[in-house]
Amino acid sequence: MAQEEDFSKLSIEDKVNHKVWKARVMGYEEAIKHFKKQDDENSPEYNVYAGLLKKFVVDSNAVAQEKGVDATLAFLESAAPSIGGRVVGDVMAGVVAKCLNARPKTKEASVNVCLICIEIEKQEVVQEELIKGLTNKQPKIVLACIEVLRMGLEQFGAKVMNVKVLMKVLPSLFEHSDQGVRGEAKTLAVEMYKWLGAALKPSLEKQLKPVQLKELEDEWAKITGPTAPTRLLRSQQKAQATAVASGGGG
Repeated sequence: MAQEEDFSKLSIEDKVNHKVWKARVMGYEEAIKHFKKQDDENSPEYNVYAGLLKKFVVDSNAVAQEKGVDATLAFLESAAPSIGGRVVGDVMAGVVAKCLNARPKTKEASVNVCLICIEIEKQEVVQEELIKGLTNKQPKIVLACIEVLRMGLEQFGAKVMNVKVLMKVLPSLFEHSDQGVRGEAKTLAVEMYKWLGAALKPSLEKQLKPVQLKELEDEWAKITGPTAPTRLLRSQQKAQATAVASGGGG
């Protein structure tokens, strides 16, 4: 039996670019630790790996891909938004195409990648890529894109997520051939109503079937009181932390 190659002496960069998937897994795991231990969010170390992230999320090996998405998440959580923001377009394109229909843990981590990209104020890019995904031929990807759009709205609110764009694409989702997609569209419409109220109805009542509209109205009737974001943008987090540190907030 041939002796297995020893990858341990390779650099992280060489590992994540290696043709052998086990080496890449090792590299992604080391990259996660490397990103998290940086004391400065503007560390030049992030620039070394920024251009590689688009490959991390589309790794052809399922085990390696899971670790690659985890590494991407660690990068975006740790690096300054000015650095992480530069890679969002490429990362989101890869996530929509190859991660939202992947293994459960990979999908879960990739959803968190999407939400982190919103947190660093690249919500327009995130929405653009997710909306492109709504025309994918795989219902699983379409459903996941709707799910992430709903989560983005639920967590960050209508001042961050562009609900006008969502209003344009929502009616067509109720016409999708897949029952799961139609169900997720209904969930999105309920979340949108929390933020828009009756202003949402005119965009739907002429395009939805009466039964569909009645089902939505029944769900809308259950909504009580105003809603509010549950998650802050990175800039808001920093502002809040500064206020608390200076005794100006709590």
